[in-house]
Amino acid sequence: MSNKAVCRPKDKRKDEILRGYEYQMELTHSLENELETLIAGATKVTSIITDMPRGGDGLDSGDWIAKWEPLQLQIKAEIEESVKVRAEIMGYLDQVKTPKLRTVLQLTYIECITQEEIMDRMHYSSTQWVRELLNRALEQIII
Repeated sequence: MSNKAVCRPKDKRKDEILRGYEYQMELTHSLENELETLIAGATKVTSIITDMPRGGDGLDSGDWIAKWEPLQLQIKAEIEESVKVRAEIMGYLDQVKTPKLRTVLQLTYIECITQEEIMDRMHYSSTQWVRELLNRALEQIII
């Protein structure tokens, strides 16, 4: 998961379920970085005409493409799964009718920002208040 400091609310089960979107996004981002590395490797390939046999890890552009095609399919599948998870989480968030509480949930679980950032964005004086709002909101969600 993320390396940012996040205070966990009282209801850890709901928290973990709702953090599914954050996990999916991090996984997709990781796969996209891997794909970028492969594409960069493919664009650096140069042709050398020689009668010497190819050895080592000398990959031509076709080899690079063969490596990145399955990765592109995996990224597409992960993005589709992220969309499903996000829709499921939004359904849970819709159970919370108080706009302030729903906003705290959305910032936490959809935008994946820290409680300190939520405190700043919503002009609260402490992360303790954000944590309290988050716990109140989670109490309203039925999973």
